[in-house]
Amino acid sequence: MRFKRQEPFRYQFGQPIPCTFRITRIGEREVETDKGAAEIQDISPRGIRMETKLNLPIDSAKGEMEVELQFTIVDQPITVRGVVIWKKAYASEFQYGLSLEISKQEEMQLIGEIKRHAAMYARKKESK
Repeated sequence: MRFKRQEPFRYQFGQPIPCTFRITRIGEREVETDKGAAEIQDISPRGIRMETKLNLPIDSAKGEMEVELQFTIVDQPITVRGVVIWKKAYASEFQYGLSLEISKQEEMQLIGEIKRHAAMYARKKESK
């Protein structure tokens, strides 16, 4: 687990978590794109770092881009929305940092799933 000063915690997965995402808004314009595949590298109650082969059209002149992600950490399907705040190219893939826009209830669900995943991962490491 790695920590950032502005966040309570940031959990880095041993194996990335698969997810799907779609763009829901660019600037003030609502859009609905097809779903794309990605992997969540790390997560906190306020943000996600994801990696995908897709090169999203990040352009500050057009305004911020909002995406909707769907994923499962342990066994509860989770859907969240976030705003893309940075982009980095790595070989044939791209990493994106998302600032999540979630309610307190969604945040508590997310924290619960992260804790369950961490506990399961720790048990698996101990049994090896």
